[in-house]
Amino acid sequence: MPTESAMSKLVKTVNLVYRPDDFLPGLADKILNRKKPTLAGAAERAGFTLRLIPVHELVPASTDRPTLWYQDEDLLSTRQCFQVDDFSWDPQASHFLKAIYRTIQESDSLLLNRSMDGPEYLATDKLAIAQRAATLGVPTPETIAVPYGRHARSVLPLVEDRLGRGPYILKPREMGMGFAVQKIDTFQQLSSAIDMVAQAGVGYLVQPYLPHTADTRVYLVEGEIIAALHRSTGAGAYMTNVSQGGVGSVVRGWDDVEEQCLRIATSLQAACLSVDWLLTDSGPVLDEWSTGFGSFPDQEPAVGDAFFSWVRSQLG
Repeated sequence: MPTESAMSKLVKTVNLVYRPDDFLPGLADKILNRKKPTLAGAAERAGFTLRLIPVHELVPASTDRPTLWYQDEDLLSTRQCFQVDDFSWDPQASHFLKAIYRTIQESDSLLLNRSMDGPEYLATDKLAIAQRAATLGVPTPETIAVPYGRHARSVLPLVEDRLGRGPYILKPREMGMGFAVQKIDTFQQLSSAIDMVAQAGVGYLVQPYLPHTADTRVYLVEGEIIAALHRSTGAGAYMTNVSQGGVGSVVRGWDDVEEQCLRIATSLQAACLSVDWLLTDSGPVLDEWSTGFGSFPDQEPAVGDAFFSWVRSQLG
């Protein structure tokens, strides 16, 4: 870990780059303001300052090195820390986010949501996540990608053959916080829903709906499980995301998924990882995993402290 004198030579700023245009006006700020005390508190305890930057205020470029301009300042002229959303509803915005993401990767600054080896899509693409989990022998729902545009309906015979007549989950391949996740009860409803998502401009996938009343998010830092957050659905709901009305509480028990979480982290060579499990009648089933620090539990400061301790060690 670097000494305080070494740390003082760095710009100790954690830049959280977000995409406000994917949300209703003011909603992104509302979500971030709710999360900011927990994120900022964890950062400050490690000696960092948190800064929120809308993506449209950045301009990536190249001179004799990678540059990233923000209000007439090249943020990459000093070594800093960044977390960058790397997907959007808007295909052009998504490409722009990737330009920022890759610009930071080519610099000596630290991209916090790139804390694993291997291709970047293994942190965001739910189809790729399901495929990797299956090869590791981790229980996961069968997952079928929906073709694009006018070809979307061609997937229906395969869905009926593999997943039956419903119910299903239809959700974007790359999106977070439970946005646009639909529970579809019947095959006829799925046909209509696929007609709509075919026009969305982003990829979708279909999975069987697995009845559950809760899930568990397990937090790992440097090969150690730090804590787990138990999230239950609201009354009449099917999603456990806190941003979608779910209720979360920290739990100490994760024995039933510990070995599989560690197997996943080892496969990805991931320093920091959150792994979500659906708690079904037949046992835990993987939902997805993610990197970065967007969802530290308010009730468990040890997660944020462990994450930013890792950040400090990377800046040495």
